[in-house]
Amino acid sequence: MSGFLERLAGRRCVLLDGGLGSMLISRGLQPGSPPESWNLARPDDVTAVHVAYVRAGSDAVHANTFGANPVRLARFGLEDRLEEINVEGVRLARASGAAFVIGDVGPTGEYLPPVGHGSIEAWRSAYERQGRVLALAGVDAIHVETMSDRREAMVALEALLEVAPGVPIMVSLTFEKKPRGFFTMFGDRPIEALTALATAGAGAVGANCSIPSPMMRELGSDLLRTCTFPLVLQPNAGRPEQGADGVRYLQDPLEFAADMSALVEAGACAVGGCCGTDPRFIHELRRRLEARGS
Repeated sequence: MSGFLERLAGRRCVLLDGGLGSMLISRGLQPGSPPESWNLARPDDVTAVHVAYVRAGSDAVHANTFGANPVRLARFGLEDRLEEINVEGVRLARASGAAFVIGDVGPTGEYLPPVGHGSIEAWRSAYERQGRVLALAGVDAIHVETMSDRREAMVALEALLEVAPGVPIMVSLTFEKKPRGFFTMFGDRPIEALTALATAGAGAVGANCSIPSPMMRELGSDLLRTCTFPLVLQPNAGRPEQGADGVRYLQDPLEFAADMSALVEAGACAVGGCCGTDPRFIHELRRRLEARGS
């Protein structure tokens, strides 16, 4: 065992990394192109991003495998290279020297009818196939993240528990703040959805993407007052703004670090950043956590 789950259960905060796709875009990845293709085409750039996060203070980095399930890869003609892409993603992350390497698993992008044409069976097959490869590649944990539908998150969790026994599974949903509180796109409330996932076997549950750190602080504080399971939280670097040179995230790393360190003090077990965050955010958060002795 890697010790990752024991670290979470012991309430010793794990500092995760920040945005990966946005960092690769800054190195030349074209918007709309699959970041996972760089595991094969530009591996040095992928490793360089991981190394930058480790040097900034990350205990764990996510492998560049977020979209490396067969459904998403098929859209780019890469399904037949799924095994290679996932294995190489784990290898490149391991080369960073991080204490823990997390297999990153994102949504298929296919919704159930009547919204889309997806199916429970297709979801399960996709997650089983990717999960087997990640487990054999030796990840310390798997993180199912950016899930907008509790049903897909549950299918992914069940599939991964089946094909990756002994590997800790984290699951994060993505929430938006509405007038009546926080909800996923499909109307899932945080405490009910996350409790169901934890009860089903997730080693940690939480939220990532969509919202900036002040909203994540609000959501996380609410959850920490009622939940007893390990909580993982990764907000965006503020709201994205479209500029002449593309999408920009304008949040100050100091504000991000203040919000996230407060959540660690309140009991969050794993924190990091999502879209738009970079090593500056992780460095500042590490500095604050060390100053507080967290």
